[in-house]
Amino acid sequence: MKKILSGMFYNLFRGFEIWLLLILVVICGAFDDINNLRDCDVIAVGVFGETRDYSDEDRTLIISPDNIDQFRYKGSGVSAFDVYRYHIEPLPKDVYDKLGYDMYYVPHDEANIVFDRIKNLYIFPAILMAIFIPVFFGRLFSQGTIKNLLTCGYSKVMIYLASLIMSVVLDLALFLIRLLGFVLVCACLQWQPPVYLPVLIPSAVVSLLLLITISSFSLAALFISSKRTAAFVVGFIMAFSATISVSELASTFLWNYEVVRTSAAENEDYMDFVKEQKQYLLEERFNFGNFSSDLYYGDKLIISLYAESSLPAPLRYVILALIYSDPALIQGADFMFEPYLMARDGLLYVSMGVNTIWIILSSGLGIAIFRKREIHC
Repeated sequence: MKKILSGMFYNLFRGFEIWLLLILVVICGAFDDINNLRDCDVIAVGVFGETRDYSDEDRTLIISPDNIDQFRYKGSGVSAFDVYRYHIEPLPKDVYDKLGYDMYYVPHDEANIVFDRIKNLYIFPAILMAIFIPVFFGRLFSQGTIKNLLTCGYSKVMIYLASLIMSVVLDLALFLIRLLGFVLVCACLQWQPPVYLPVLIPSAVVSLLLLITISSFSLAALFISSKRTAAFVVGFIMAFSATISVSELASTFLWNYEVVRTSAAENEDYMDFVKEQKQYLLEERFNFGNFSSDLYYGDKLIISLYAESSLPAPLRYVILALIYSDPALIQGADFMFEPYLMARDGLLYVSMGVNTIWIILSSGLGIAIFRKREIHC
């Protein structure tokens, strides 16, 4: 296998594809980061000189270059830990009020934007790998390389595993370049957002594993069919379907079909907290059984969503299985749940396990079918 990998990497760096791939990842990633970071008030106002107007029940707020420093996380004196767990776990009232009323949720928005950027680092590398895998590894079939390797005594399993290892190494390299590019963009914009590693590291691992999942499916399609077109189609379907994930569609169907209820007693308890302005004492917990979340005061359940469902129980379990088995689960879940909640209660780690299983299954299927195929290249 070592000789196969040496030959593959020699051909890789001798060709132009890898250099084009790296350039496109850097350019497209930087453009995407800057474009999306402009949604952040701190950058839009502090860097690009825009003005943001907000109104609520008791005030009208204007965030301008003259007063932006009082809203940004940097220099606020609030820990990144408190910013991330805002609205999720009980906080001291002064911290809760500062992040909410005084700073108008801007540091919390900064944290969510960082999480969004980290979880989406896979996108451009995945799209480009969906092109690269059929082009580069497709030559194994079109140029008769596989037949030559088999003649030299290498097994089909060894050839497949060498290709998979090289694909994973490229995924990791492109992901790290993409991550470094995001850090450099932040540095160029002089943006120092709240960074809480127990949330951001798992989200980065999930993003990397999703990239490897997409590549492994594309590679399996190529070796199963020996057709570049099949690998192109599978890779692009996997890459773009993550933007409208199966879990997002399934959860939307589940909650649109079922009648969502909260009990009268729970509503009354929650409204008491609202009237007394004591929401800072509440804790949100993820509910895996309903793919929802509940609010607690200590160990007392304050409010929860439950379903009056006419769906047959087996069908409901199938829908929940579709949600949790989706490789792009986190891509859809972040619209409903806070990053800190997904990290603390294990949803990010569920997604890690699911992607690992899909990588193993797709690679195992590719090896099993490729071993039985006759090579006619």
